[in-house]
Amino acid sequence: MFSRSFYLVFLTLLGLQIAAQANPTEPDRTRVKPNRDDGVIQEPHILFTYVDERRKRRLTLDLYRPAKVDESCPAIVMFHGGGWMNGRPGQFAALAQALAVRGYVCVVPQYRLSGEKPFPAAVYDCKAAIRWTRKNASRYNIDPDRIATMGGSAGGHLAGFMAASNGVKRFEGQGDHRGVSSEVQAAVVMCGAMNFLEPFIVDRLKKAAGTLRSDAVIDFMGGALPVEKVGIYREASPVTHVSKRTPPMLFIDGELDKPGLRYASFWPRLDELKIPYEFIKMPEAPHPFWHMREWFIPTVDATDAFLKKHLR
Repeated sequence: MFSRSFYLVFLTLLGLQIAAQANPTEPDRTRVKPNRDDGVIQEPHILFTYVDERRKRRLTLDLYRPAKVDESCPAIVMFHGGGWMNGRPGQFAALAQALAVRGYVCVVPQYRLSGEKPFPAAVYDCKAAIRWTRKNASRYNIDPDRIATMGGSAGGHLAGFMAASNGVKRFEGQGDHRGVSSEVQAAVVMCGAMNFLEPFIVDRLKKAAGTLRSDAVIDFMGGALPVEKVGIYREASPVTHVSKRTPPMLFIDGELDKPGLRYASFWPRLDELKIPYEFIKMPEAPHPFWHMREWFIPTVDATDAFLKKHLR
């Protein structure tokens, strides 16, 4: 005859088994670390522009390129996240290496953060990075007619802004290589705000304004609220600048991170102008999924497939 304790243990194990079946293995959120791939040449801290008239404040970029190629490669200029207030190019090292293995030259620049200079300084710097990439195309075996942008979170906004503002001269800034085009031929936006006047963003900023805790968007706008300076919020929104010169765009969101909500007013504008775009929702993915092992290769695959299709 079995004892009462045996039945308790049996029921406990049965319960754990049922729970395991109901809740399959959790996604692997381990951060992917960069590796030393023999097929990738890394060139860090290359000066790409000065941002002051005295040419003392300089910005650098990290470059990753395939070690062996038979023809010129498309380039991806990649913008890190961090709420426009922190972050660094090294955050994209693993992703840049993985895409370099696929045959892309990846350029990951610094840009001025909001604590140093608010919008549009970061936009000026990102345009300068694209100009540098095109200016140095032959040196790094880049096809100057196949340059894309990519970014996540705040970097996603900047990647989308670069694409939306193709041909808008007032965003070039005073950086180097002003005679070179900053236009891009595709963009990959991961969780980037395309309209700072979306209702859910405005509501969030109103709540932040009533507390001691600021908001990254408010800081990016130099401390202004939408009700105070709606013009700068409109100017900083990629949706404002979309035109027929805007290239094809890929949007990737995590299922747990407001999927598609950031593009509610952006996609209709692309539809209106018949600009191709695609949307991918990463299952069970949080913000920022692109650094995590579970969604790392799917992000690389999606980006590679999209750019192969549109950077012909």
